[in-house]
This record gives sequence, C-alpha cells and structure tokens, in this order.
Amino acid sequence: MQKKAAILQDISCLGKCSAGVALPIVSHFNIECALLPTALLSAHTAFPTYTCMDLTDMMRKTMQDWRSLDVCFDGFYSGYMLNCTQIALAETFLDTLCRDDTFVLVDPVMGDNGKAYAMLSEAYAADMRRLVSRADIITPNLTEAALLLNRPPKLSGYTEADIRELLLSLHAQGAKCPIITGVSYAPESIGAAYLENGVYHYISDKRFDHVFCGTGDTFAAVVFAAMLQGSCIKDAVTLALRVLRKAMEGEPQWYGINFEAALCDGTFLAAPNN
Repeated sequence: MQKKAAILQDISCLGKCSAGVALPIVSHFNIECALLPTALLSAHTAFPTYTCMDLTDMMRKTMQDWRSLDVCFDGFYSGYMLNCTQIALAETFLDTLCRDDTFVLVDPVMGDNGKAYAMLSEAYAADMRRLVSRADIITPNLTEAALLLNRPPKLSGYTEADIRELLLSLHAQGAKCPIITGVSYAPESIGAAYLENGVYHYISDKRFDHVFCGTGDTFAAVVFAAMLQGSCIKDAVTLALRVLRKAMEGEPQWYGINFEAALCDGTFLAAPNN
C-alpha cells in the first residue's frame, strides 16, 4: 500500500528550497504527499527582496478539514516555520493526525553559517526544542545544533570531539537520532555526522567551493523519504549526500541546486521496497 506523508513547509515561488524541493523528491519515492504550507514567499530568503505571507490561519483551518476527513499519515516532515504558534500547530498535528508509529523527521530551520535567522527568539528556540524531542530524526546544521542546545553558534573550528559532544547533548535533550549536516574534517570533503543507538557515525562526500541554496532541504527530504520506505539511516544519509553531489555538479545556479538532475538519474534516487 502506498504510504502517505505530510510535509509542513513554506512555499517559495522563486528559488528551489522548502516545499519546492521536498514535494518532488518525496513523491519520487512513491510516497503520497500532503502539503501543509506555513508561508507563501515571493522568493526564498536568500534573495535581496521578497514578500512573505503568514499562513498560520490557513494551517489551522486545513488541519480542521483533514481531521474531519479522518486522515492519518505514515510520515511527517517539518521544515521552515514562522512563529511559535506554527510550532504548536505542528505538535497538535502529531497528536491528532499521526499514529504512534508515524515516522517523524524535524528539520529545525533556525539559522546557518554561524548566525540565527531574524525570526528566531528564545521562545521560538524553546518551542523548537520541545518539537525535536518528539522526532525520530532531526537534521540541524552546525548553527542549528548549537541553537537547539542554547549555545552561541560558531562558523568553524569544530573538531570530531566537538561534533560527538553536540550529538550526545542533542540526544540527551530528547532527539532520538540526531543528524548534523555540513560537517567537514578535511578541505575536500563535507558530510553528515549522526548518532545511532548511542554510536557516532560520519559519512562524507565531495565538497564544492560554491555556496548553494536548498542543500539542507534536499538532504532532509531524501533521508525522510528513504527511511519512510525502509532504508536504514546509513543508506539514507549516503544516498542524500550522493544526490547533493549530483545536484551541485556543473554550472552553479544562483537560486538553488539542480536537484532535478538527480531525480532523472535512477542510480541516485532509486526508491527501496517499491
């Protein structure tokens, strides 16, 4: 039977990130997707100008409609949210539209490159800590991992011992399986470190010199879809890094990565157990 996943993300009309990345990737794994949009943006936030429409009220009404239809989901994947009310709605979603065995991935979109996003407040960070404690998988970058632990983020200088400590602290905070993205121990490679059953693992792939938008969304979407379809975490992370390598090859695109190239390459996005 085809699995059903709810994706709680913003929609950026220009630029490849958030729902614009998650929906096609997750759908490619033969997973039926339902979108609960948090915001509508004229362009993603890396553009010099954009307009944002808050969809909190629409989220609430959509959830009411879905409950009346007795909808229930096999997977739940959340990303960018605008405010604490939306985080509370995500928790309500887990309580009312998901089962105890629903696979939950939370991407705590809070900052990058050593800086918190403008919308971040201490209340928001505290509420996000509560949400990630309910997830099977979380996928913060280094900045977000520090913010989740109420620590000042730094741009670089992390050792393997530092990353291990971050993962153990996130686990102690309630995250069942934390994955930290953007981890690099050598100039030519970059990857993800994760904790599984208390054991540290690190997987890396080729590093590119350019700055790309949408890499975190792509990584999280692949990991979510692959694991929902039965992959182990090691295989899901390895696949996600291979997808990113394929998507970043060739001419850099200023508005996002070429994830479509990976979608067209069966060796990168072959969905398991279909």
